[in-house]
Amino acid sequence: MKQYFTGFITAVFFTASIFLFIGAKKRTIENLTVQKITVVDKAGNKVGEIGHKKNDSYFWLKSRKNKKPTISLNTENKGSITVNNGSIVVKNSVGRAVVSFQSNKYLGGEISINKKNGSKSVLLESYGQGNGRILCYNHREKETLFAGTNDINSGQIKTYNGLSAETVFIGTDNNDAGLVSVNNNNGKLRALIGVDEADKGSMEIIKK
Repeated sequence: MKQYFTGFITAVFFTASIFLFIGAKKRTIENLTVQKITVVDKAGNKVGEIGHKKNDSYFWLKSRKNKKPTISLNTENKGSITVNNGSIVVKNSVGRAVVSFQSNKYLGGEISINKKNGSKSVLLESYGQGNGRILCYNHREKETLFAGTNDINSGQIKTYNGLSAETVFIGTDNNDAGLVSVNNNNGKLRALIGVDEADKGSMEIIKK
């Protein structure tokens, strides 16, 4: 009799556990407080994580084939001004950062587009007092193009050769008139097109 009673109690608890489990799966959780959530694939491999450690909240994801995170988001709050105070980084299949969105040292926004090896290619940012600019780089990470607003709040475009010498300037002069200058391969001025003091067009050829 005791064996039957024990078996009956066991069956009751087992059945109740099943119903509680089923009910729990259908239950809506209104608030979940954790310090870290780890995401794994079907094989149990870690492919993502969201959490907080020290003064940094972070989030990252990756595929099973990649050793390093493909997409990551992190924020730092140390009570002081820091460079890259929050960033979103997109990496390629070999773990190189190819696109990043972040704050820069001027406390403005910055978008960086890199080559497949992670070196600089294009930079779009707010700098100085809030002026915008686009910078382009060659495969040696040397600047080849500047397009943006200068220190006198006027637009300008500058090109550079492979030796980092400025070759062409298109923009606005100190009198708010148009200006075009052409330099030789060493960056020395050789031609100038602009507007003179009499408000007339002018062109100057500078010989060696």
